[in-house]
Amino acid sequence: MSDDIVIYGGTFDPPTKAHAMLLRGLAERFKGVYVVPCKISPFKTEAGASAADRLQMLRYITEGMAGVHIDTFELDREGRDYTYITLQHFSEEFPGKKLYLCMGSEMLIELERWKRTDLMAKAATLYIVPRPHFPITEELLGKASSLGFSYKVADFDGEEGSSSEVRISVAMGRPEMFLTEKVADYVEKRGLYREYCYVRDLYKRFGMKQSRIDHSFSTALCGVALAKRVCVDPHRAATALLLHDIGKYVTKEDAEKMGVRFDGRIDGMPLPIRHAEIGAEIMRQLLGIKDEEVIEAVRWHTTGKPNMTPMEKVVYLADYIEPLRDFPGVDKLRKATEKSIDEGLLAALENSVKHVGKDELYPATLQAYEYYKEKK
Repeated sequence: MSDDIVIYGGTFDPPTKAHAMLLRGLAERFKGVYVVPCKISPFKTEAGASAADRLQMLRYITEGMAGVHIDTFELDREGRDYTYITLQHFSEEFPGKKLYLCMGSEMLIELERWKRTDLMAKAATLYIVPRPHFPITEELLGKASSLGFSYKVADFDGEEGSSSEVRISVAMGRPEMFLTEKVADYVEKRGLYREYCYVRDLYKRFGMKQSRIDHSFSTALCGVALAKRVCVDPHRAATALLLHDIGKYVTKEDAEKMGVRFDGRIDGMPLPIRHAEIGAEIMRQLLGIKDEEVIEAVRWHTTGKPNMTPMEKVVYLADYIEPLRDFPGVDKLRKATEKSIDEGLLAALENSVKHVGKDELYPATLQAYEYYKEKK
């Protein structure tokens, strides 16, 4: 066990089973583990729970962990929270001690966006914990080195369980997927993280079958991980993912009776793919969703199209490879996606061409395949 100090900061909104597992791993390797919750991350506009709530939940997950300390430095100080300031504080607090800054591998993607990385690199060595869906590549390690960081890759892996995944699981009535029992009870009693609970009423309103609800849940969990890999806002992506099949059991005639108006394009669409067009217009005309990128991601999630936005790629691919999908070759598509979103996208389009055939394929899908095959 090392005598060095490791700092693990974050919003912890909420602290999850993944956080608890990571802290246990750190406590087995460092005598001093300091958990530093921030007021609001510089990359977020607001926290979902109050500082008091987050502190209480952190106490629950760190109970009985020897050597793990919750430090409220960032909560107590005035001004915006920046990691370089926190590291300077701990350097002064523990003179002569080597400092490590723990982060999950997903944080490497946007490391250059952090403020004063030069001062961070002087103060601490990165301690990088591999996380599911975020492989530690030579490119990412090279980025850290180019910013002046020294680093060490942990000899244990992290688990799934981001704040977006928690909010999705709460909406589906399954908070225990990512939260410890005490934290899940606390979240329920305090009415926290209910941002997506509105989808339950929408699923009922538009006749969603339970099997389709389960698919939407699985797609949303898969998609928010993909969204983070391509720097798409996970909240916006979750909206599209949870609602991507909202038109699945609504006919064009039913939608028109509800007040939805369509252009002539829908009449030329095969019935199995109309639900994407219907769902997109339900979102726009009935639900009042104004985010065009979210709407368009739903519109194209069954067919794809050339030159998709990152959001459209995420929804299309998550719908294709989510964990409940079980068809020949799906594992190959998942492995391709682990390498890169674009490699997974091309593999999925190739799979559609292979199994449907060019003559029977919807034109937008064939155009997408030819477009991304050429761009490869």
